Amino acid sequence: MSTLTVPQARRFQRAALTATGIDSLGTGSYVSAAVVLFTQHLSVNPAAVGFGLTLSAISGMLASLPISALADRWGNLRVFTCSYILRALGTLVWVFISGDAQYLAYSLLFGVIDRSAASLTRSLMVAPLSKEDSIRLIGLTALPANIGYGLGAGLSALVLFLNLPIIVILGLNSATFIFVIILYRLTLRDLDLSKADVSPSVITSWTRIKSSLDSSHRRRIVFDNFLFSFHRTFLNVYFPLAVVVYAPNYVWVVPVLFVVNAVVVALTQAAVNAWADQRNRHQKLWGISGLLLGISMFPVPLFAAVGEDVAGKLLIGLLIVQIAAEIAQSAALTVYMVRMSREENLATDLSAINLGGQFQNITGPAIFSSLVVPERWPLAILAGAVIGARGVLVLRRPSNPSL
Repeated sequence: MSTLTVPQARRFQRAALTATGIDSLGTGSYVSAAVVLFTQHLSVNPAAVGFGLTLSAISGMLASLPISALADRWGNLRVFTCSYILRALGTLVWVFISGDAQYLAYSLLFGVIDRSAASLTRSLMVAPLSKEDSIRLIGLTALPANIGYGLGAGLSALVLFLNLPIIVILGLNSATFIFVIILYRLTLRDLDLSKADVSPSVITSWTRIKSSLDSSHRRRIVFDNFLFSFHRTFLNVYFPLAVVVYAPNYVWVVPVLFVVNAVVVALTQAAVNAWADQRNRHQKLWGISGLLLGISMFPVPLFAAVGEDVAGKLLIGLLIVQIAAEIAQSAALTVYMVRMSREENLATDLSAINLGGQFQNITGPAIFSSLVVPERWPLAILAGAVIGARGVLVLRRPSNPSL
């Protein structure tokens, strides 16, 4: 339970939501202009861009557990501050990168800091609050995250339209990291940091990492998360590609439904998170998310055989199903992460549970982009069967009363 007073908890939650919006603004500005930055300003071959992003994701996944273990040993706020300072400086270094070799090498290095920051941020939100308040707060962050990301993308579009120096975008992203550090440190200064700043321990970082994966239940959640997180690449990779290939007259629907997705998630995620945290509902939502995703794979072979109008309407229907799967998966995952993470090993446990999602980020784009090729339909059926069966297995799995 939290030792914070009600006013302190509310002040911290407001600061966390504000920090999320600011952080997302910087991320949105950077991500939306990244391809332009790499290809037009850093002289990177377009073919190398995707490989560099993959390298970044791999290095980030590999570094996330060790960095989180350091946070549990040396203090979450301290390591979070160092991480964000390095992110701020590292973002500015991009202006000195040129050519494929430097781009690939720096992507590998930058991914260590940039991609491993999520667990640090999440543990900083969870540590000072009760588990119930933490679960609700993480759901509430969906709104400022979507608003910030959209504003950041809009600012990048304006910078590119006005043909301003690319350093404007990089500087904005860097500044948001510094602002987030200041905001968290000012807010946490007068609060109880007994959970947010754990004293150094004689337990080695390796022991922390090993213990975070010792639980068979936690390992099952990691594997489930890998499978059930594929809704991200279904939404962001397969859906727009399939519309272009099979229903080109429906391309206008893609950005509209992306906006609908962002709005629905932003407005419902907090309530669904709170609902999922009662009477083991999170396990039902966990299984349902996998079942919905699995079922969505089976119509994939039909798109090459039906007409454009049918394909377009079917794709829209599947996207709506994926929005439901996304909300259910996110709510259940939040409950699992918060409830299954030990206070003395908070950042490491949170990072361990998220390994499945990180591995999905690496493998998902290649798998789902290949599904657009009509001859790859057996892969879609196989993926649907595996994911759907896993969802059914979760629904039949005995609930864990300790959560």
